[in-house]
Amino acid sequence: MSLLDTTTNTAEQSNVAPAITTATSTGGAVDVEWSDGSRSTFLSLWLRDNCPQLRHTTTHHRVVETSSIPADVRPSRVDTTPAGELRITWAHDAHVSTFAPQWLRSFDYSNGARRQRAQPKLWSAADAELLPHASYPELLADQHVRQRYLRGFAEYGLGFLHDVPVTPGTVLDVAKEFGEVRSTSWGTVFDVVSMVDANSVAYTNLALVTHTDEGYRDPAPTVQLQHFLRSDATGGSATLTDGFKIAADIREAHPHLFELLATQSLHFHFAEATAEHEADGPVIVTEPSGRLKAIRYSNHSAQPFLMDPDVLEQYYVAYRTFGQMRESEQYQLRIEMQAGDLYMVDNHRIMHGRTAFATGGARHLQSCYIERDELFSRLTVLDRHLGV
Repeated sequence: MSLLDTTTNTAEQSNVAPAITTATSTGGAVDVEWSDGSRSTFLSLWLRDNCPQLRHTTTHHRVVETSSIPADVRPSRVDTTPAGELRITWAHDAHVSTFAPQWLRSFDYSNGARRQRAQPKLWSAADAELLPHASYPELLADQHVRQRYLRGFAEYGLGFLHDVPVTPGTVLDVAKEFGEVRSTSWGTVFDVVSMVDANSVAYTNLALVTHTDEGYRDPAPTVQLQHFLRSDATGGSATLTDGFKIAADIREAHPHLFELLATQSLHFHFAEATAEHEADGPVIVTEPSGRLKAIRYSNHSAQPFLMDPDVLEQYYVAYRTFGQMRESEQYQLRIEMQAGDLYMVDNHRIMHGRTAFATGGARHLQSCYIERDELFSRLTVLDRHLGV
């Protein structure tokens, strides 16, 4: 299934739509009767706004601004063609619009047609075997391997590549296979070098709790790649948690806590000598439909919570619940990454970190960011060429 699924009616549809038997105008709307006995109603303004003859022939984008259409646009004539199409002649300019029955049926909003999108596949630690893995050389050589890997990433928000050359800078080559690299104040690629007994906290063997990256940026990067060039230390397992799974479970078990996490905005901030960033947003971001859209959990950069006193205490309950769940064995995947391994995460969904180092050794990663809109585009093009 393509990531960009087409709009569909709530009723199951066949490949061939029923014929239009009659069409009548009430002025503000057009009523359609179908050969299967069903009825549909389309607003006149909606029909004129979506006139197929007023779309660009290549892009299929509108060539007439919606705001320029008369608010009281009305048909002067409504009929059907011998091919079963709906044909409308418009009163104000005599323009003729012709709608194919399959198109009208697909976009029949009066009977529940809505854009259907693939639901993310939620996962917890027990689902590790479901997550997508691929050999990087095989992915480069076989478009079907690439397609399966990208589809898995789109579904689970996480993917692993193996046999990646350990040459510094290779993470940029991998990134360009899936999208365009996003440069930030860290540059296009940044190193994470951790060694026991280092003299800087940034290079210690301490654990890093799971988090989404760059919560203080607006927008936060959407995809992060982590390439392991060296992994000699005992311990230091990569830790990965599906924030959507946690959010879904909180919504089911504690809807009042979910509501707090989705409606109360936090302030995130980062500053150093040459850069300063800040952004605002809730831990859980939802679309108007309630569908999960993003997670922003970056405890280290969250500033003091500022909200109504009668909300604050319960908000701490919600925030601490989310934080404890993300680090629990039930939700957190722990995986030993070797030199030549790479993982990539949807940074608006998956939280990542690492366990502490148990003994001496060294660990060297290189990271970069890309944006998922280009990754999804490349998957859709692959689906178009290879089939789904």
